[in-house]
Amino acid sequence: MGSGPADVQPPCEAMRHSTPASPLRKIVPMRLPNRHSPWVRLAFMAGAALLFLLGYQWGNQVQRRHAELPAISGVLVRPPGLMPPFSLRDPMGRVFDQETLAAGWTLVSFGDLSRAEGQLAIQHLVDLYNRVSDQEDLHRALKLVLVTTTDAPNLARDYARLSPALFVLSGEPAEVDRLRAGLGMGGGMSGEPASPLFVFAPGGYLIALFPGTGERAPMAADLRALHDHLDLLLPEGT
Repeated sequence: MGSGPADVQPPCEAMRHSTPASPLRKIVPMRLPNRHSPWVRLAFMAGAALLFLLGYQWGNQVQRRHAELPAISGVLVRPPGLMPPFSLRDPMGRVFDQETLAAGWTLVSFGDLSRAEGQLAIQHLVDLYNRVSDQEDLHRALKLVLVTTTDAPNLARDYARLSPALFVLSGEPAEVDRLRAGLGMGGGMSGEPASPLFVFAPGGYLIALFPGTGERAPMAADLRALHDHLDLLLPEGT
């Protein structure tokens, strides 16, 4: 018995049993999750900022070490010194001490106000003060100090009227002598050469010495140079 032809399904039946083709799907790019939390990103940003600041400060220190100090006709005090503790008074009884000294720029001289050297020292101070009037910041912050042991309050009061920046100070002779010794001067004042001018910067640092006599114009130029280069003259970190 021969085998008959294989059963052939009609096309409609074949289509009914076949699996329909899947429609095309839109491919959406996969987004990887952000593995860094906002706190981690913030820490990275802070670290970068810190590295920048450290590099900036290091560069400033290198630049400062290689910067040239101002050339002046006077004498630079290196390293800058600090005044020994003291407390003096003006003719009105007001105290002048280290805190007052540290509040700005100060020129300090010594002299006997009843003698010519003391009176010339005051003229010297006032003349320098007037010569830097074109530099407003320095002029406004500059104090003039004459230290004397002369017990002549009326005379001191008269001279103090020459300028609002002028302080004629006195104290016990032992206190004044100790102050002079701390600045490298002798104990007495009578019959001595004119006192040098001690230049104190803000903070109470002694940074320069000017001669007690001589041309005022170079000293005024020195003051301007010291003021403009103060960051190079003070101790690092001040």
